[in-house]
Formats: sequence, C-alpha cells, structure tokens
Amino acid sequence: MERKKEEHIDVETETDESGYSERQTDLDIEIRAGEWQSLNRFRSYQKRSRQGKIIATYQAVSNRLNQLVSMYYSFVNKNPKEAEKMLTELRKLRLLQEILLNCMVWEPKGELNKDMIPQELWDLIE
Repeated sequence: MERKKEEHIDVETETDESGYSERQTDLDIEIRAGEWQSLNRFRSYQKRSRQGKIIATYQAVSNRLNQLVSMYYSFVNKNPKEAEKMLTELRKLRLLQEILLNCMVWEPKGELNKDMIPQELWDLIE
C-alpha cells in the first residue's frame, strides 16, 4: 500500500518507493530548518498556489524565529553585541510573520496586492 505524504496544500505527485517525494522531503527539511529565503528553488514550492506558498513561508519564518529566540537567551549573557544583532533579526522575522498572517487573510479574499508587502516576500509568494 503506497503512503502519500499529507500536506496542507498541493501534495507532490512524484514519489519514490516509500511514497515520499524527494523534492517535497527536501522542501519540508528547508521549512523545518527555517530557511525561508531559499524555498523558491524547490519545484514543489513553485507549483503551490499563492496561499500554499504563504503558508509554507510562514511556517519557515516561524521555525527560524523559534530557533533564534532559543539562541538569543544564551547570547545575551555571553556576547551582548551579538545578541543585539540577533535582536534586530528577531524583530524583522516577527514583522514578516505578521505580514504573512495578514496575507493568509487577504489572499482568499482577493485583496492581496504587490504594493502591500515587502518585495522580498512578494518574490517568494508570487
């Protein structure tokens, strides 16, 4: 019996003998690793609907944010200068996360426009 990997949006149809798509698995690894800026290089990401891309990007940004928050606490005590740089990145990621949440609302209503979000995000979800 062939197992299909369940996703929120657009299940990849090219599968190996275990039932998982190698490309989809690679994409899932990138999402879990928080590598949100490199998602566009995966064909399975490119095939998703805009809403699917928004969700995947949101998941990756959230994962990156969680990773940095846990690292931030150790940096504050050991190296305050590095912690300050990381705090800037944390603020940026929180802003992107909030924008992506808004995109999840705007997209189904047809209200999402290019000029509403940073170019960096638009390039990922378009």
